[in-house]
Amino acid sequence: MANILRIRLDTKTYDITPVPDKYRNLGGRGLTSRIISQEVPPDCHPLGADNKLIFAPGILAGSSVPNSGRLSIGAKSPLTKAIKEANAGGAAAHMLARLGIQAVVLEGCAEQWTALKIDKTGLTFFPAAALQAKGIKTCIDSMREIHGDSVSVISIGQAGEMALTAAGIAVTSPDHFPRMAARGGLGAVMGSKKVKLIVIDDAGCTPPEVKNKALFMASVKAFTQGITSHPLAGGLKRFGTPMLVGLINELGAISTKNYSQGKFAGAEKISGEYIAGLLDSRPNGENSHRCMKGCVISCSNIYTDAAGEVVVSGLEYETLALMGANCMIDDVDIIAAMNAVCNDFGLDTMDVGGAIAVAMEAGVLPWGDGPKALQMVFEIAEDTKMGRMIGNGCKHTGEQLGITRLPVVKSQCLSGYDPRVLKGTGVTYATSPMGADHTCGNALPSPANPSYDPSAASGQAPVSQFLQRYFAAIDTLGLCLFAALPPLDMPELQKHLIDCVSAILDESLEEQYLMRLGGMVNEEERKFNKAAGLGRQDDRLPAFFKSEPLWPSGNRFDVSNDELDSVHN
Repeated sequence: MANILRIRLDTKTYDITPVPDKYRNLGGRGLTSRIISQEVPPDCHPLGADNKLIFAPGILAGSSVPNSGRLSIGAKSPLTKAIKEANAGGAAAHMLARLGIQAVVLEGCAEQWTALKIDKTGLTFFPAAALQAKGIKTCIDSMREIHGDSVSVISIGQAGEMALTAAGIAVTSPDHFPRMAARGGLGAVMGSKKVKLIVIDDAGCTPPEVKNKALFMASVKAFTQGITSHPLAGGLKRFGTPMLVGLINELGAISTKNYSQGKFAGAEKISGEYIAGLLDSRPNGENSHRCMKGCVISCSNIYTDAAGEVVVSGLEYETLALMGANCMIDDVDIIAAMNAVCNDFGLDTMDVGGAIAVAMEAGVLPWGDGPKALQMVFEIAEDTKMGRMIGNGCKHTGEQLGITRLPVVKSQCLSGYDPRVLKGTGVTYATSPMGADHTCGNALPSPANPSYDPSAASGQAPVSQFLQRYFAAIDTLGLCLFAALPPLDMPELQKHLIDCVSAILDESLEEQYLMRLGGMVNEEERKFNKAAGLGRQDDRLPAFFKSEPLWPSGNRFDVSNDELDSVHN
């Protein structure tokens, strides 16, 4: 039977109880958002004792469904002041499912820096003062030394301790690299509760029982074969998400020079093809790497320097776009180094990249100056005035420097796709309950849908609405986004995916299950946001996207407000 683990940090007590009916058959984002909407006062201070921090594996976690190990982390966001879910790969979701835990809920605030260990015997509190002001790598290494190599570690770095609004939470991969649940400042929430890390040990546990084994095995086989046969899988295995640099640059939609241009002259030097060739030539470099057990795509990488020393794993498109093209930096070694520092300090590379570009626009440092940008990132952990400014993200940096041209929605920096070309994605940025977040519904052109024009001024709302519901459901299942893309092109795979869920839940699920589930999640999130004071005025892109033509296409974001308002009726 699945349980909820509630941890009361102020009294150092906990209980493990069966999942109540109101949370039954949920996981991942659907569960974190429901617990927040049911239990967190919408007007509470995000860094106060009334906020709760929830960790929830998806419905499919612990099973053999491929790529089903994403962990959702949710709270009221100190960045957006709205409901927030960020998720990461790694080992923790599968381990929690094997422990029979459907959600971990952190309540209240500890008095001293605290670490937690979850295993089959329950929960152990232990002091973490020795790890205060230490980076995430030190936390991981320390826990491996104490608890062994088979554990998973969830931790924050200095940014979370400092309550910076670009602070994220790291979850270790099976081989102990940090994977970031980066967005929305959730690391600051964990820091406000004085929880430095959580160790998860599933030794002696078994996978959750599958109710309908025959249906499950057949569905997993068909779903796996469909994913691996899709053309996207081969490209991701070889080039990872950096393969998008060339594709999005060719579309004229890569975030460049603080979203003033859509093409970056140095794109080839930070492209997936360039990085793959570089790693082929470097000792210990890997172009294909799994961040979770059961992954059949392996879209991550291990980026090494010329001597073969590991710099970071993995170097992703969003970091290359926001810290590279957006800052006019084309030195991939510098970008990888910035990424590594952010991973260790526990920071969102997207909001930090956006902040650095804003600082460049203000003349604080020159466009394209990689070494100075890297030093600026180092200043965050040094707690300088400049470091705190950048560590609080794009919007805060602009406010401090008097820059009004800020690429944010609900205070969160946009992803690396310009909404003047990819207007369906722009609708998602504007209307998602999560703030500007491409993972909530990135509307890219596809050969499977040749009639879709991503730059059309109308018809974008239905596309965004569908994708927002679909990916809210995918986040609830705990499925990796890249395993969820092939079913959009091959609808029969959606049936196999639904059958996997049906076999686990032992329920007959209808064809529209994913849309129904995702719609319910979106509705609950928007209800919380409305009670927190957000309204239609917050479902808008910054004005400059409407007024400034994007080079070289000349496009503006000209989707009407009426169409934006139609996404969530």
